[in-house]
Amino acid sequence: MNEFLESFSNREISIISWTLLVITIMFFINISGFLNLVKSFFAKKLRYIYFSMLSYLGIIVYIFHVIGLWEISLYKDFLFWLLTSAFVMLLSINKLKKTSDFRNIILKLLTINVFVEFISSNYNFSLLKELLLIPFATFISIMIVVAQQKKNENEKVINLLNQILILIGFISFCYVVYRLIKSPEELFTIKNLKSFLLSPLLTILFIPFVFLVTAYSKYEQIYMNIDRYRFLNKNRKRKIKFAILRFGNLNLEYLNNAHNITIWRKAELQNEEDIYNYIRYEIKNDIKYKG
Repeated sequence: MNEFLESFSNREISIISWTLLVITIMFFINISGFLNLVKSFFAKKLRYIYFSMLSYLGIIVYIFHVIGLWEISLYKDFLFWLLTSAFVMLLSINKLKKTSDFRNIILKLLTINVFVEFISSNYNFSLLKELLLIPFATFISIMIVVAQQKKNENEKVINLLNQILILIGFISFCYVVYRLIKSPEELFTIKNLKSFLLSPLLTILFIPFVFLVTAYSKYEQIYMNIDRYRFLNKNRKRKIKFAILRFGNLNLEYLNNAHNITIWRKAELQNEEDIYNYIRYEIKNDIKYKG
């Protein structure tokens, strides 16, 4: 337990502290709204997904443990990855419409930014400085987003705020370079190598799960569209669902086309004599029915 607690850096302690403070303030400002938000986050359907996700990831961690790649300090990195990358991917499944979207996730893991972020995260300021720096940088970033809503009117303000962020980034970069030159042995350790590889490796291994959840979600939307059409009898609905399941497979592009067919081609769904061949052909027409 001590090893786990000692694995937290000053920056991570700062982020956790400020996050808990903000959540506490939100709770007391609007208790009912906060509870409704929590209730929505743990809706029944989502609970099944969360349970499946944790079971899937639990198996991965167990395998890492069995083959000797896991250690106690990695639970901290796993927890941060779970609460950020994993949940962001899971809650963004509606934005994943093509197979290439998943390839783009992998390509982002191969950029130099991942390595730069890892280095900077290993060289922190003192806890007091981190506690001051994190909210200040966050506040500036939020101000930039707000100011950009009226970009023409706030151009000078936006430039000033951007310069402040650049200055913060430059100071942090200089500090990292100084520490890296002074004590490179702090970074280049087996423990840090495992920590560096954990996040991209978990993301890659998590993609198949997200892909299946995305495909399931699309099938669910398609079948809900079909079920609410009263002009289709039960036998017709079964045929349409079976055809979409058979010819859609797990191709996200085909499933997007199928979703659009159920919305924009209702007449054909009702009147087409050979519904199987109709769906087999139209589901692949990614130009006419592109979402």
